[in-house]
Amino acid sequence: MLHRTRRTRRITLVTALLLAVTATFGVATPVPVAALQQSQSTGVVAQRGDFSLLVARIQQILLAAGISVPGGVDGAYGRATERAVAQFQARRHLPQTGTVDTATAVVMGLAAPTPLLAPGSRGTAVSTLQQRLINLGITVRGGADGKYGAATATAVRAFQRAQGLPATGSVDEGTAAILANLAGGVPSSPSPSGTATGAALSTFPLPATCRFWDTWGAARSGGRRHEGVDIFAPSGTPIYAVRTGRISKQQITFKGSLAGNALWLTTANGTYYFYAHLKAFANGIRPGSSVKAGDLIGYVGMTGNAPVPHLHFEVHPGGGPPVDPYPYAKAVSNC
Repeated sequence: MLHRTRRTRRITLVTALLLAVTATFGVATPVPVAALQQSQSTGVVAQRGDFSLLVARIQQILLAAGISVPGGVDGAYGRATERAVAQFQARRHLPQTGTVDTATAVVMGLAAPTPLLAPGSRGTAVSTLQQRLINLGITVRGGADGKYGAATATAVRAFQRAQGLPATGSVDEGTAAILANLAGGVPSSPSPSGTATGAALSTFPLPATCRFWDTWGAARSGGRRHEGVDIFAPSGTPIYAVRTGRISKQQITFKGSLAGNALWLTTANGTYYFYAHLKAFANGIRPGSSVKAGDLIGYVGMTGNAPVPHLHFEVHPGGGPPVDPYPYAKAVSNC
């Protein structure tokens, strides 16, 4: 009887939460929540074990982002919500803690961003910011000089646009967290598809284009799943080395090949990048060739299992399983 009473109370509370969320926020528009004001001071906005209107709002945002939350919008922050939050964090290149901290809340649109660094700032924190942007292949005119001027603001806006963040030109909690992770090549903890360490790209693999989308895990023939990002460009478009390293393997297309003409570019830490469907290789490119980031290594084609000209590109941190390469490509694309 007591168990039934508790269950009834819980159902009543959940129903009230759902009605309140719908009435207050609508279905799809993320807005700041007043309840964040106290929790932001501790750095933790919501975590496992919480049961509140705020948790219901977080669950609603996750669902709107296309992330499954078993149990739906019930206001209870359990294991399912924790896993869903970690998945959201992985997609946005935030530390995958499963806890909604201030940076995650800002990226979710739950909290208004607070500028941590802005035009006029100076010092070591600014030079660290500038160097991280440079490491990601984003031009900072004047280099890492520790002065946050117009050039640094322009570079920050380019990074924010690439990450789908408001392009304010100032560094808030969300921008800072994503930049720190990407500049180290990382999600800071293992992702479902592998641990990404030191894998950030120095340059985009093709001339500037935005004709690529996140199709990681999409179904392919024979029960396969897509393990790369497809970047579409006319046949013969130049292909560049995304990092300094060496060509560790080369494949010439053959009957029945899926990849067609292909290259493996390996860096000093063992991370390798896989290029497939090439029309041809650049002169002098062969196994053992040393290349620098930005060097010409081949040309876009449609060899192997490719119905249209494009580059299939994969990222294998530390030489291990592939990880979703879309965030890495997007970070240096200015798209």
